[in-house]
Amino acid sequence: MDRLDRVLKQIYEAFRDVRLGDGVTLHEAIAIDDGATLTERQVARRLDTAQRWEDVPEEHIARHEAVFSFLDVKGHVFYAPAYMCWLLRAGYNTEWNAAAEAQMAFPPQGKHDCGRWHKPHEMFSPAQCQAIAQYMLYVYEVLDEEGFSYVKEPLDKYWSQYL
Repeated sequence: MDRLDRVLKQIYEAFRDVRLGDGVTLHEAIAIDDGATLTERQVARRLDTAQRWEDVPEEHIARHEAVFSFLDVKGHVFYAPAYMCWLLRAGYNTEWNAAAEAQMAFPPQGKHDCGRWHKPHEMFSPAQCQAIAQYMLYVYEVLDEEGFSYVKEPLDKYWSQYL
C-alpha cells in the first residue's frame, strides 16, 4: 500500500461514522453565502441527499469553494473528509478553487459557530485529528510541488502535534 492509500484509508477509518444530522449542508452553505432567506436555504438543503460523507458527489465538491466559512460545526466535520479525499485523488489538476478550500478547512484557531470558537480538538476526535494531520503533511510534502499549498502554516502552528 503506497502513502496515498494509507492516508486515504486513515481518513475513511477516522470519519467512518460521521453523519450530518441537522448540520448545514453544502448547498445550504452556498445559499447562506448568497444571503438566502430561510425558505431559500431549505430549498438549497434539499439538493444535498448524501447521508454519508463518502456519498457526496465529487462534482459538488469540485465546484463549491468557500463553503467552510458558512458551515456549522456539524457540517464542517461532515464535509471535511469529503474535501480531503477529493483533493488527494484530484490533486491540483482541477479548474476549480475547491483545491484551496480543501486545504484551508483546518485553521489552528478552529471554527466560530453559535457565538463561540470551537477548537479543532473539540470538533474532531483524536483519530480524526491524526488523519487531518497526515492529510496536511501529504499535501505539503507530495502534492505541493511548487509551493502553493495553504497547509504549511496550520500544520506548523497546530496540526503537527498529531503526527
